[in-house]
Amino acid sequence: MSQRFSHDQYALLVEQTIAQIKSLSSLKGGEYAGDVDRLANFRRNGERLGLPMETVWAVYAAKHWDAVMQYVQDLCSGRERERLEPLAGRLDDIIVYCILFKAMLEERDDLSQPDVGLGPISVPASLAPKAKAKKIKAKLKK
Repeated sequence: MSQRFSHDQYALLVEQTIAQIKSLSSLKGGEYAGDVDRLANFRRNGERLGLPMETVWAVYAAKHWDAVMQYVQDLCSGRERERLEPLAGRLDDIIVYCILFKAMLEERDDLSQPDVGLGPISVPASLAPKAKAKKIKAKLKK
């Protein structure tokens, strides 16, 4: 007989996951970003490295995705390995990272939208990923 994941089980999982995401967002947000700017960690490390904060985000999020993909590969190959963090926790972290990326998108959208009566807002070159990528490519060609 095949297994089924009922709608009630799924609804409970969604409720539990949302509660966990809220908790993680609050706890880790304060630990990594401080009390003022929720994106401070990404912004700070991007500035240190001369990269957009989205690039820093991608590295941080990829770590968790790599762990999920390794699990999938191990499952397919029949390999068992000890994991330092539960896979469910990695998935919760990925969800938090997706929300953080949405915050970055929202911030960029706010920066690129002109305020009524104030004219267009110019986005600093350090915030424009395409401009930054062109500068990096130009340096590499030299």
